[in-house]
Amino acid sequence: MDIADQKFGTLYIVATPIGNMGDITLRAIETLKSVDLIACEDTRVSKKLLDHLGIQKKMISLHQHSGEDKFNLILRALTRGVNVAYITDGGTPGISDPGQELAKNLKLKTNNLVKVIPIPGPSAVVAAISVSGMVEKEFYFVGFLPKKKGRQTTFKFFESLNCPIVIYESAIRLQKTLEDVKNYLGGDTEVFIAREMTKMFEEYWGGNIEHVISELKNHTLKGEIVLIVRKSVKSVKSIKSNDN
Repeated sequence: MDIADQKFGTLYIVATPIGNMGDITLRAIETLKSVDLIACEDTRVSKKLLDHLGIQKKMISLHQHSGEDKFNLILRALTRGVNVAYITDGGTPGISDPGQELAKNLKLKTNNLVKVIPIPGPSAVVAAISVSGMVEKEFYFVGFLPKKKGRQTTFKFFESLNCPIVIYESAIRLQKTLEDVKNYLGGDTEVFIAREMTKMFEEYWGGNIEHVISELKNHTLKGEIVLIVRKSVKSVKSIKSNDN
């Protein structure tokens, strides 16, 4: 049978809560109830959400270390007409997780014949930006920074940007990242930290980077963090004048 004559299932990219279960959308619930298979970044994490919603479905894992066999397994299911949902541990898939690779893989292998439908909802990037007061129009999203290889190159690239930078970071590495930001972008840099958003111990604070670094020395943080960085207006004007 020609691939164009096959009846494919649909892949739904479903956004799930980043913390508070109440943030799940009605459409996401309906979609998760309707599909035949749910691919998850971590089945243990996703099972807690599905149990909370009273949904029982067959699940398979698809994470950053998954091999080609997992992508092919999902493809085979779709070619049999099975509808599949992909969810991550929290937030909108396709941002710093295998969701983007899954969508690309399917489009290439089926010549765009598989429908890939977004089910919008919570997003850590958007949530942090919405309360930061730092992003007027454009921003640069970097996701997780390289831990070693490529880290210096990444920060040198940041020096050329004239817009806020949004970074995913863990609490244990935040201090080092802030020190790197200060070293490359200057002590006048403004930062905003969103920690454990929508969860019980969520908190938001920011200001001058040197002041924030000083405050953190007296605190032990835990959890997931979205860091927003904005160079001072003086630094931006200096870069622009040097370009002329």
